[in-house]
Parts: sequence; C-alpha cells; structure tokens
Amino acid sequence: MNRMHPYLELAALVLALVFLGAFHFSQVTLEQQQEIELEAGLEQLYLMEKVHFEQHGRYFDPTDPQEGLEWQWMESYDWDFRTSGERFWLVVRADLNGDGQFGVWGVDDRGPQVQRLMQD
Repeated sequence: MNRMHPYLELAALVLALVFLGAFHFSQVTLEQQQEIELEAGLEQLYLMEKVHFEQHGRYFDPTDPQEGLEWQWMESYDWDFRTSGERFWLVVRADLNGDGQFGVWGVDDRGPQVQRLMQD
C-alpha cells in the first residue's frame, strides 16, 4: 500500500488541477456573453429574412417599426439594413465592453455566418 500512496496523491493533485483549470477557462465574461447573444440574434434575423423572402419575394426591414420586429435587445444597438433586389445586408454597431469604441458585426444574404467587420 505504501507504494501506491504517492500515486494516489499525484492522481488527486492532477484531478484537482484539471477541475480548477476547467472552471477557470470555462467562465464567460459579460462582453463575451453579449457578443454571443448578438451573433445568435443576427443568425436568427438571417433565417427570418430568408423565409420572408421565400414567402413574399422581398426582404423585410427589421428596424422599421411598421414591419420590423419589436425585440427589446435590438434597441441597445445601432442597426443598418440595406436591400437591393435579391440581396440584403444587415449591420449592427455596438460597444459591448463600454470603452467608447464600437465594434461592427454584419450578416448578408450569402449565409448565416456573422462577420465581425470591426473589433470592439
């Protein structure tokens, strides 16, 4: 049993370090959380635009109070929506970390992948 004692201590130490490392590196900052939510919202808007285009032959302006969406999270950001025939481009500006400099994200008709156009 004495020969296994150091191995058990080593295994316990490794297990504790793995647990602490996983805890430390799995934490998401508020800025990262807001960016994830923003990108998920842009992906949802992309899908809604595509469905609307298939049903009505045109894209809708999500920023227009008459036909757009009343999503509360959208009010926190500066939006720009442009359309031309079968194309659309949706860009959002936001200062997620509160440093006064705005980051810019966009999505267009080519796919749901959000592009970061300017670092926040």
